Amino acid sequence: MTPGGSGHRRWTRRFLVAFQALCVLVVAGCVWWGVAAFLRAGDPRETGTDRAERLAGLHHEQHPGKGRYYVPADTVLSTTPDGVPVAYLHYGVRDTGDNNLDDFLRTYDLPSTGTPAPLPEDLRAALPGDEPTEGVLLPEERPGRQVFMVLRPPARKTADGVAGDIYVRATG
Repeated sequence: MTPGGSGHRRWTRRFLVAFQALCVLVVAGCVWWGVAAFLRAGDPRETGTDRAERLAGLHHEQHPGKGRYYVPADTVLSTTPDGVPVAYLHYGVRDTGDNNLDDFLRTYDLPSTGTPAPLPEDLRAALPGDEPTEGVLLPEERPGRQVFMVLRPPARKTADGVAGDIYVRATG
């Protein structure tokens, strides 16, 4: 054997060991990335809409077994000047047979009778658009939550399919 031949083998052996170590690191990184992605998918991060719905008591996890849930058209999560969280939600409820205002009230265990009341100014300011000035304030046992139901006139109801609007203001 020549001295140059054994040096070539040592260099080749070192190169192969380094290459194999690099491959092991790449595979370990891919496995770690896959496990992290799987864990994130199993436990999605809570959004501002989720937090607002939870504060208002209208999140789907707070009403298990209903089989149907409504998604708010607009949601604003804010705080009062003294730091108390406040959520404003607006649901546009369509009238499509089994999907209507009565179903919304039944889904979230809300009473169906109430008295006309003005919408709070902070609720009207938080939700953009053409909010009405008053609605039917549903009677509540839960402090800090106001639920207003606004029925659409029959002519407007048939034009856009929306039977009414639900506006919610919740603090807590």
